[in-house]
Amino acid sequence: MARKKVSAKESSPIITNERKIEIFGVILIAVSLLIGLSVFTYNSADDVLIRSYSFSDLVTPGSTYGQQISNALGPVGAYLSHFLVYTLFGYFTIVIAGLGLVYGWYIFRHKDMEPIHRRSLYYTILMILLATVFGWFNQIIDTPSMAFSGSVGIAISMFLISFTAVWGSAIILFFSLIVAMLFVVDGDVQKTVDRFKELASRMKEQAAAKNEERKRQAAQNKQAKEAEQKKAAVADENEEIKEPEETKEQRRIRLRREEEEELLNRPKRAVIEEVPVEENPFENESSDDNEPEFNVYKGQEEEEADAGDLDAARQVGTKKVIKYMFPGIDLLDSPPNEGNEVDMAEIQQNKDIILDKLKRHNIEILDIEAVVGPTVTLYELEPAPDVKISKIESYANDLKMAMATHGLRIIAPIPGKSAVGIEVPNRKRETVYIKQVINTKKFVDTKMVLPVAFGKTIENEVFMVDLAKLPHLLIAGATGSGKSVGINTVITCLLYKCHPEDLKFVLVDPKKIELALYRNIQNHFLAT
Repeated sequence: MARKKVSAKESSPIITNERKIEIFGVILIAVSLLIGLSVFTYNSADDVLIRSYSFSDLVTPGSTYGQQISNALGPVGAYLSHFLVYTLFGYFTIVIAGLGLVYGWYIFRHKDMEPIHRRSLYYTILMILLATVFGWFNQIIDTPSMAFSGSVGIAISMFLISFTAVWGSAIILFFSLIVAMLFVVDGDVQKTVDRFKELASRMKEQAAAKNEERKRQAAQNKQAKEAEQKKAAVADENEEIKEPEETKEQRRIRLRREEEEELLNRPKRAVIEEVPVEENPFENESSDDNEPEFNVYKGQEEEEADAGDLDAARQVGTKKVIKYMFPGIDLLDSPPNEGNEVDMAEIQQNKDIILDKLKRHNIEILDIEAVVGPTVTLYELEPAPDVKISKIESYANDLKMAMATHGLRIIAPIPGKSAVGIEVPNRKRETVYIKQVINTKKFVDTKMVLPVAFGKTIENEVFMVDLAKLPHLLIAGATGSGKSVGINTVITCLLYKCHPEDLKFVLVDPKKIELALYRNIQNHFLAT
């Protein structure tokens, strides 16, 4: 019987089934890494681009639209991350990439995948629960970004809230999250409970051991102290009885008592009494004739608008198609009727300190005036002709220390005047309410397109600017300096003056905190 000759090619294939499985595992690992990279570099700004332009416009070589994509995988990554993050479960879809890496590694290594199926299910449930929790916060507090919950997470949270209300859904999500995390940790709730019991028992044993060690150390210290006392008693047996030596603790107590007694007996600082306007504690009676004339001024308040003037001014111009009811002035807080008086004693005292300091440095002042503002007082000094202005500026720090103030400012010279100005903060500052600047004739009758009243000047005049003439407006400052108050002032002034047909806002608030209170004007002023 003839034998069939088998070639080497037929007997040993180039790619065996094992190699195919390994290649599939490597491909799965690579795809999972790409998915994780696209999710990790997701940017909500890319969603606008993929909605505005077609896929071909984005992937065309040299396209400027495609270059605007910030995702690390380009347009493909933008589409992929939009589906995974925005549509599914937010950033928590990174779990899918992680599970893909694990499965790819097990396939590549020809490992049994039965043990990881159940754990993968637990991680998937945890992913859905986390997205739902952030979706719940998005619906209730409106604080977290939608990128942490995705559309599916928000949909599930809305479903729970509609069935079990706010608190019921919160309790369900809280305990479901705890159970899911227990399964993820050990894969078995009983194992996790036993582990916590073991940990508590171990901590109790450690505490007991520390307590025993503390007792043993205390006993050793007591024995050592008794031995030292016996040794000292034997040494002093034949000596004359002396006063017991002061210990370190007794010496510390004695020194502290002496220090407290010294502080109590120390003479207190003299309190400066209220100085009448006509008195000057820094000058002698012989120098009264040489004292410069001193006048105090306070700018008059702006004329208040009559009832209905603001509404009448809003109707001037073209007839509006949309009927809109402007907010009333009664919605704003009114300033208090008292507490805005001028403290003449403080002004006189500051004037005397300034003149005395300058006189000590041979700087002659011919005339001085004080202009009292809401928060600062401007002292206008007219120096003698032979006095250099730079010499007055050099003593700014001396004046700050003498007047015990932080914000003293020297204006040398005052624009348009042959005088030097010294601005001193008032000890009792007057709060300027926004109602005081909006309900004035100046604001009502202004012809500005976008009028914004920022406050009052030192002359008590309403300070206004036309926002339409400002190409950019940057509001910056340290924490607590009033940035939010400034932004709210700008928006409030525009809401009280402009019609929705003439003005639209584009408010960008990433944290959804500062501008959240303007959500109610979305049907009128917000551009959508």
